[in-house]
Amino acid sequence: MTAAVSSSSDNLEKFRQIAILIHRIKYIEILYSLWTIYLQSGSGQLNSHYSRNELGPQLWVKPVKSMVKVPVRSGVEENEACLAYVKNRLAQLVKVKQEYHVDLQVQLNHLPHCSIMIQQAIEKFIEENLISLRKKIEHKIQLVHFDYDEQIVKLDYLQQNPNEAQIKLTEELCTAKQQEELSKYTSELLDKQLIHCNASYNFERLPIARVPLFDSIGNANVQQQFYSQYKQIIEQTKKDMHTLYTQSATNQQMRYQNEYNDKMKKIREEQQLLPDEQKLTTKMIEIIEQRARLIEERLKSIHHFKLEKLSIQSYT
Repeated sequence: MTAAVSSSSDNLEKFRQIAILIHRIKYIEILYSLWTIYLQSGSGQLNSHYSRNELGPQLWVKPVKSMVKVPVRSGVEENEACLAYVKNRLAQLVKVKQEYHVDLQVQLNHLPHCSIMIQQAIEKFIEENLISLRKKIEHKIQLVHFDYDEQIVKLDYLQQNPNEAQIKLTEELCTAKQQEELSKYTSELLDKQLIHCNASYNFERLPIARVPLFDSIGNANVQQQFYSQYKQIIEQTKKDMHTLYTQSATNQQMRYQNEYNDKMKKIREEQQLLPDEQKLTTKMIEIIEQRARLIEERLKSIHHFKLEKLSIQSYT
């Protein structure tokens, strides 16, 4: 019996080590997928249906740029610094993953053949616990694609040889579109957050509910009366603040929608009065619409990701 327990304990420790190694390998694989997209974007090789050529624009995302600020400040060209940094990061991930694979194989070789079902159960458990990370990384990858597509569309617009007024007009339109969409999703997200907040609200658990001054009141009835009034004031204040937040978000949404509609109306009127050579061409309008759709899709993706996170928080 002692020998059996010892053997079982040894196997348990081996399975624990195997679980750690499998988790690390899968974690690295998820990170590797993100850094691969960073490299493709920065080297102009990211797939996009907006690109007409095999080689697209070289676009290094902000997270990468922020990581190479020191080399750039020291005189290294930004593209060179970003490329070296990302390639080095990918090489490190490959190296560490290979080391973990070797360690994992050693651990697996010391297990009985009947342990394959336990190994599969471990892998399934780890996959389930990495779902949140996978979704987060997939969202980041999606944002890289949106940034890359928008960069292509911006360059396409510049190839139409727009004048300064047309460039400024396009930026104003896209900014107005972004503000309109952002205000819409901000208002909706706030509503969801308030619902989540109210569902999990419990005054008795709040730090503000514990007032030492009330404990010093000797008369229990008076103490309870003060506490009830205090609680009522806090809860009414909370309700008033929620109403104010909601009303403010709704007003902001309406304001940005009206601003965007007014701007579009003004642009149409001005375009009719301009000479033909100064008007936006059909191609320019098409590209502006493409960029507006990308802005809308990007903000929609961010909104859905935030809603999903909020849903998970509500469930837990």
